[in-house]
Amino acid sequence: MRLMGRSTRSTVWALMAAGTLLAAACHPRPETSFDAQAPRTAPVRNIGNFSDALRCMDEMLLAHGKRDIYITTAGIPDATGLIAAGTKEMFISAVSRMSARSGAFRFVDYDITQLDVQVLSELVGLTNEFVAPSYYIRGAITQLDSNVLASSQSAGLSLARLDLGVSSDQVVSVVSMDLNVGRLVTRQILPGISANNSIAVVRTGRGADLGGLVGRAGLSFSVQLDRSEGFAQAVRNLVELSTIEVLGKLARVPYWECLSIEPTNPAFRAEARQWFDGMGQEERNRLVQAALVRTGYLADGAPLDARDLSAAVARFQAEHDLVPSGRIDFELYYRLLASGSAPGRRAPPALASAAAPPAPPVAQARPALLVTTRDRRPSYRVGETLTLQLQPAADAYVYCYYQDASGDIARIFPNRFQPDPLIPANSVIEVPPFAGTAFSIRLETPGAPERVACLAADREVGLLLPAELKRPDLEPLPVRSLDQVAALFRGMRSVRVEDARLTIEVTR
Repeated sequence: MRLMGRSTRSTVWALMAAGTLLAAACHPRPETSFDAQAPRTAPVRNIGNFSDALRCMDEMLLAHGKRDIYITTAGIPDATGLIAAGTKEMFISAVSRMSARSGAFRFVDYDITQLDVQVLSELVGLTNEFVAPSYYIRGAITQLDSNVLASSQSAGLSLARLDLGVSSDQVVSVVSMDLNVGRLVTRQILPGISANNSIAVVRTGRGADLGGLVGRAGLSFSVQLDRSEGFAQAVRNLVELSTIEVLGKLARVPYWECLSIEPTNPAFRAEARQWFDGMGQEERNRLVQAALVRTGYLADGAPLDARDLSAAVARFQAEHDLVPSGRIDFELYYRLLASGSAPGRRAPPALASAAAPPAPPVAQARPALLVTTRDRRPSYRVGETLTLQLQPAADAYVYCYYQDASGDIARIFPNRFQPDPLIPANSVIEVPPFAGTAFSIRLETPGAPERVACLAADREVGLLLPAELKRPDLEPLPVRSLDQVAALFRGMRSVRVEDARLTIEVTR
């Protein structure tokens, strides 16, 4: 019995010693925690499904000459309350990547929730370099439909000494986003310039179970593999896609080409048709001429008449399987819209011939910013109505003021019927619109000249104007003369202003 007790105590001491050694072996030294906390996987750049499309949009905007469109957004919140993602930062990143070379869009960061930046901005004040955005983007994650599709499959096999089972399941959820564009000055949402897109998020799972007998011992084995697509990454894809669509519509470029969508898609043809139908003939001619210059069918800077433009149109139509009529129609516009996105195209052989040396460029007369439908130095009789025509040589934000015989001055453009001050280059806008049905300028005092001043700025200045000029349209302003109005415009630094005046003589 004594020998057995001694053996038992030895065994206990041996087990205790082994436990101590095992504990020491299982617990690493504390100083190794600094190595353990370092991640083994290196960080990578977040590349979404539309990274190539954003680069394509940058090239397209550059080719179409789109530049300096100032936008902002207060954010793209999650209206469902179920997804947490930095959608505003995703939107800013998308805008930055699609404007890297073209400079088409400028994002104005104005967020009152950024208290540190907001306080500093108030201390410094808005400098003359601050440019108010022309447009704002609003939208939200509007839908999250969880588990809209769910499927499960399983199978099993049982033998005398072996059991085998496999299973598979899939759950699909749908996330939707809506974006719209509004004009900042009027706070009106622009019709038709919107994006409504959805994406499906899939979660899949697979499993296998194996059980059997080896001799008299039981053996079991189980494997489970789950794969779930991230909601945040799905939201990033939605933001990038919706940004391409809504800003492509705002800039009026064929954005669908960057999304690998066929040009024959009826939805996008219908959208381009709306753009075409909304243009006047002058704007159509200008856009077609610029596209033909860009694609090499017209020489840049050369004198041009209607016959030359028609001949260039016919050549383009003949080479692109269109009826060579020489007329500007929708099919020509739609094909030019697509070909204009490819910069750097060489001139076709017909224009590259060295038989005739190129003609020296001839300076063309700039269109007058302000004329009447009669003449540049008009004379009207008492009781007649006046219609003005505005035609800037370059894209400009135009503000027109009218001084009547009594000396009262009122803003007549932009007005409640024509709220947009932006006039594209060489486009003709009539004031009042609709042949005077909206409002009319009737001349009533003979012998007293009446005057008009139009100020064309290179950016929208509605928010920068002093209080004297922020009164409603068609109402008298607290200013003494048109010279004072022009001086207030020129007092805004970093804004280039062109001044055009017109005097109307009134006779009996």
